[in-house]
Amino acid sequence: MKNLRIVVFLFLFICVLSLWVGCTRTRIPLTKIEVPMVAVPLPELPLPLPKIPLLMSGEGDYRLLPWKKAFYRLCDQIEREYPYTEWKNINWDELRSKYSEKIAQAKEKKNRDGYYLALREFMYSIPDANVRIETHESIRASVIGGGYGFAMTKTEDGEYIVFYIHPNSYADKAGMKIGAKLLQWNNKPIEQAVLETPVLWADNPPATNEGRLYEQCKLMGRAPIDTEVEVSFVNPSQTEPVVAKLKAQKDDYATLQLPVWDKVSVGPMDSPLQKKKLEETYGYVRILFFSPSINTPFPAQAFQKIVSDFVRDGVPGIIIDLRGNTGGDPELIPRFAGYFVEEETFLQDLAFYSKKEKSFKVSPGDRVVVKPFPIRYRGKVVILVDYGTAGCAEGFVSVLSKQKNVQIIGMCHTRGAMGVPGGDVRMPDGITVSYPVARSLDKDGNVQIEANAKGEGGIAPTIRIPINTDNLQKIFVDKKDIVLEQAIEYLKNNK
Repeated sequence: MKNLRIVVFLFLFICVLSLWVGCTRTRIPLTKIEVPMVAVPLPELPLPLPKIPLLMSGEGDYRLLPWKKAFYRLCDQIEREYPYTEWKNINWDELRSKYSEKIAQAKEKKNRDGYYLALREFMYSIPDANVRIETHESIRASVIGGGYGFAMTKTEDGEYIVFYIHPNSYADKAGMKIGAKLLQWNNKPIEQAVLETPVLWADNPPATNEGRLYEQCKLMGRAPIDTEVEVSFVNPSQTEPVVAKLKAQKDDYATLQLPVWDKVSVGPMDSPLQKKKLEETYGYVRILFFSPSINTPFPAQAFQKIVSDFVRDGVPGIIIDLRGNTGGDPELIPRFAGYFVEEETFLQDLAFYSKKEKSFKVSPGDRVVVKPFPIRYRGKVVILVDYGTAGCAEGFVSVLSKQKNVQIIGMCHTRGAMGVPGGDVRMPDGITVSYPVARSLDKDGNVQIEANAKGEGGIAPTIRIPINTDNLQKIFVDKKDIVLEQAIEYLKNNK
């Protein structure tokens, strides 16, 4: 009887509210009565909400908690679910102690920027390129918004060489030229200055030693606007060093460049695939990402069409360009790689954290094996990689690298970031952080590709193009794609 009264009350209540809303209909639970459905819009955060315990206890959503408590919850969650703690030798207790103190200081001073920076430092203390925190642009601009007017990198012979000069910058006015060798930075040897450069404002925490050095070279030339520095350098074809004072100017981050990362900017309308035929009719396909897009909702079928056309036309070699490809959906890897393998090839097992068993367990349903397709390309294949090649793109390279007819060409290792993203956590002040939730294992159960505690990881090119002054000149002055040129040269010489 009591339940009947409740149902009748609900019926009358919904009927009254329906006078103010549209005519979408629904059915009252436990009855066959259909009534107009009430559409009540919910406010979006960060509007203030009452602190109801139920709303504050959801794992992964700590927006309504105080800063320090939210940080402790974040630490608990990452320590439990992060898949590479032992592999990277991470001491969570030490990190918790160090950064909880910084967050407490920010809270005491009501310093929201300090709170964000403490969170960012905490996340960037994890050497994993799949770790992320939303960028706070105003803070970023206040720290690295100024550029001294040049970009440089370390070459194979240990020198730090300038490869880009921003027009009308202080470096340009000081007479610095492309190819200049940097000697000192604020009276410190250039090597020391580079290695002391923090990587807090890299796009992601670098996982490998090689990647960390690239980021340090990129960020050393950035500073708060109007910061001054003294630099000494030797221009090409000169022997006398030049000493100049440079001032950081706003330049829209023009000097944040790397010769080893062909960074691509794509949107939801862009296709993940770009196809063309090169000289001597070699086939070329660039895979920008392993995910569908609005214009290419079925990328596996689109890739099948590309490979089928190459097979039909009898192209003497195929170049697959994965530079700048940061990954995507690992389930697409077998559907792309199956055209190039001669036999079943193991890619990975995935180990996720099991709350029930309180340990990481391999999920049988997530095993990825690449099986050969009826349509197969048996000619020479070259894969182009760079520092931007990461995630399941590295998995694709790993599978094809086991084939006898495949070469990998690039100027450096891939990123060394093979974990599976998915650990998103919402923190106070609208900050979202994320971390990988599964580790990639080879057929023997060992971690693969992911950088280890020594900073070793990624996939090395089988043909490595050296970073030297001549090649930097070709890339940034002559505007040549020397990696692609090397791939074509290899195919010509290995018919």
